[in-house]
Amino acid sequence: MRKINVILATYNGEKYVTEQIQSILLNFEHLPEYDCHILVSDDNSSDNTSAIIQRFNQQDPRIELLDNGKKGGPRENFNYLIANTDADYTFFSDQDDLWLPNKMRLFIDRFIELEQQQSGPILLHSDLCVADKNLSPVHISMFTYQNLNRNPDFAALIVSNSVTGCVMALNRELLIETQNSRISESIMHDWYIALLASSTGRISFLDNSLILYRQHGNNQVGAKSASLGDMLFGASMKKKMEQTRISVQKTRAQAQLFLDDYGQVLKSADKALLTAYIESFEKGIFSRFKLFSSHGIRKSGSVRNVFFFIFYVLGL
Repeated sequence: MRKINVILATYNGEKYVTEQIQSILLNFEHLPEYDCHILVSDDNSSDNTSAIIQRFNQQDPRIELLDNGKKGGPRENFNYLIANTDADYTFFSDQDDLWLPNKMRLFIDRFIELEQQQSGPILLHSDLCVADKNLSPVHISMFTYQNLNRNPDFAALIVSNSVTGCVMALNRELLIETQNSRISESIMHDWYIALLASSTGRISFLDNSLILYRQHGNNQVGAKSASLGDMLFGASMKKKMEQTRISVQKTRAQAQLFLDDYGQVLKSADKALLTAYIESFEKGIFSRFKLFSSHGIRKSGSVRNVFFFIFYVLGL
């Protein structure tokens, strides 16, 4: 029997984690031919999250709390889980969403379809329905709401990630590649895995909103509108500019990390583009403008690209 693990990272999630786990267990009912488990890592919560997980385990051994020590944030928490899963298919889950009942079945059917066509690493992800804290829909599509790229290529992923971790799943081949990488040094686990899948395997998008992505004020990342007004005036301009400047520098560091990790196996075109992006920071504006205008080194949406142009191309 093939194995599925859902890896669930928690931190002070007592308010919503029960509902999330129940929605995952409902998905398991649609996969009777698989050995399904939920692996939980808690980041030293100060509330009753660990106790809730342990009570679930007493009732259902498929739910296991692997560790409740301090990890240091969502990236580190998920990296711990990545290192401790060994399933044929690994699904990623946040603590505060709600999965629709057919989510995992649709993912597994797509995995099987793609694996029958060609072996190798595969990453699947889907759209999300943005919801408020009570799970009332705010927008049916997060990709539309945030003006995200549904099918990013390698060039786009160098500077911007649109693969959302809480609707992401990997097959075993991609999991093994990830476990052998230096993902712990990346900007974020889902971004690094997307780069890896794009360059060494395949990324496939399910154009359905398969979870309710709960927004409640304490989200570690969250969904923000990409409308012109919200992008320009939703936060102080000075803060937004500084965040963009730091973000651009982080993409350079992550590109160098990825090149060091996979430079020997990358396709020649991907390696050349990655190298050109890294080296462009030490070159002139014309070199950066060429990558931006002709080689896809750009973000999704005109407002994001204005900020990116200022701090990457102009180097301000």
